[in-house]
Amino acid sequence: MNAADVKRFVKGIGNLSTIPLLLDKIQTIVWNENASPEKLYELIAADPALAERVLRTANSVFFGHSGEIKSIKQAVLFLGFDRIKSIAIGMSVMNIFPAGSSFKVEKLWIHSYEVAFIAAALSDVVAMTEPKECFLSGLLHDTGRIILYIMDHKAYLDIETTDTMLEKESVVFGCTHAEAGAWFLEEIGMPPDIVSTTAYHHNPSGATENRDMVSIVALAEALSRKLSPRIEDDGIWTREHDAILLEFGLSETAILQLGEKFNEAKSEIESFFSSS
Repeated sequence: MNAADVKRFVKGIGNLSTIPLLLDKIQTIVWNENASPEKLYELIAADPALAERVLRTANSVFFGHSGEIKSIKQAVLFLGFDRIKSIAIGMSVMNIFPAGSSFKVEKLWIHSYEVAFIAAALSDVVAMTEPKECFLSGLLHDTGRIILYIMDHKAYLDIETTDTMLEKESVVFGCTHAEAGAWFLEEIGMPPDIVSTTAYHHNPSGATENRDMVSIVALAEALSRKLSPRIEDDGIWTREHDAILLEFGLSETAILQLGEKFNEAKSEIESFFSSS
């Protein structure tokens, strides 16, 4: 197997009729700077499954509105159009690879959702980054792992999640999950900054553009291993992460506070998938 095989597989996924038409419609709205909130919440409300997921996310204790949000209109009011855009498009991509299709897929989405929450929390205190973009990038950053697993689940399970996972992926598939995920997100029309964050989340210093968001997601993934260690996490702490902490001026106190906030939402994140 080589990278060309993975690219063909990714292109095949991108061409599948099973990819929700809703995703195209949402992207048409969310990447249009002149789009109105009304068009987005009408589109979300028209899809019961997506509406339910958006409301559950908006009601997370992480955002401080637990149980208060009863409608998509309220979600837009409380969280803002930009954050709802990220939630809606993230949930739509997740529906292409539903958690219920495999226990492994469910666990990988839980890990990605945790990284999304941590990335959004980090960006709240790092002035040069946008929480909404970091949330979406965190949610989609490991899409490539799901793709490689679906492509050959036996081969991918044999790789396991270890500190040499990227090297093993390259040997077995001819590419890493970061590359596979970036190819897929590019195929379905994600913006370049989301694609580049996925491509470089294990190598932030290699990114030539969008360095701040790449660094935030890379740091969030490494912190997820410290805050919520699980078999699926692949956030290996390196000197790059120490440098990111210094670059953003993130103190030990700030990280501890983030950990406390994350722990409040941890069980909620897990139940989001196990009950879906």
